[in-house]
Amino acid sequence: MNRTLLRTCATLVAAASLALPALAKDQALSLVPANAVTVGMVKLADMRSSPLSSMLFQQTDKMSADGDGAKFLAETGLSPTKDIDVLVVATSPRSNLGSEADVVVLAEGRFNVERLTAALVSHGAVKKNGYLVPPKEAGDHSEGAVAFASPSLVIAGSERAVAAALEARTNGGTGFLSRGGLAADIARIDSSATAWAVVDVTRAQRLTKGGTVTTGHGQSGEALQAALKSVSTVAVWAKDTGDALQLGALGLSSDAETLELLEDTVRGALSALRLAVKEKSPEMVSVLRRFDVSRKSDSILIEGSIPAASLRELMAKKTAAMKQ
Repeated sequence: MNRTLLRTCATLVAAASLALPALAKDQALSLVPANAVTVGMVKLADMRSSPLSSMLFQQTDKMSADGDGAKFLAETGLSPTKDIDVLVVATSPRSNLGSEADVVVLAEGRFNVERLTAALVSHGAVKKNGYLVPPKEAGDHSEGAVAFASPSLVIAGSERAVAAALEARTNGGTGFLSRGGLAADIARIDSSATAWAVVDVTRAQRLTKGGTVTTGHGQSGEALQAALKSVSTVAVWAKDTGDALQLGALGLSSDAETLELLEDTVRGALSALRLAVKEKSPEMVSVLRRFDVSRKSDSILIEGSIPAASLRELMAKKTAAMKQ
């Protein structure tokens, strides 16, 4: 995938990387591969109307307003923070037991198809089967593509993923929402969440070279990694209420010992985090104390919220640190 397409995809994904990847309209969800192992979504339209999320958009603008990326956006007239309403990112395995995967990015909003197409073609992209394939650069062995399916839908990712999404759109969707699996677990998440992500841990582990999901170093990281071996699904979400950012995480398992281990590990990690921020961000200690950890017969749930004032202070400190 060449740099122009990478920048296009990166611009689309930037907002997702600044929040937690969000509930989308049925149009985008209907094109998620039926065998997806991860699905992440962001409601950018909802974030635009919130003073709290506007801080994230300021950072996104800075990320996409330099060099060739800024030149490309100027050519297309695309403003990601204004023109994209919903962002969906999904990963699916190429085979049941293989380690290779395809990634598809679905963006809903308002797009000038002719202008976007012309800009990519001027950079060497070639039209093929309803989508565009950018020229490969030296040493680039990836296969990327982007399709402007309509003035309200852009599809980007690996060429086979884009082709599959276009075919599914013609046939009325992939059936993801009605085939159980991750789609069934999405029902556990607050439908009004601003952003969320769901991972099929068992199948996702096969897509990593080492066969495991890395969770960090130290005793807490090792304990969490051991527990995750028996966790079937993990979900995380965030909800911007305007005056606070509500956060939640869910781990599913049919093994009671696994859930107990997860609960102990998460409680320990929260305690360690309170100690770590005590000196640099003492105001966060009381915030972290309000995070609740609960366990049910098939899951462990972590919920809490960060007040807008605390987030603004953290962002201010981060900005000041970057300027030093």
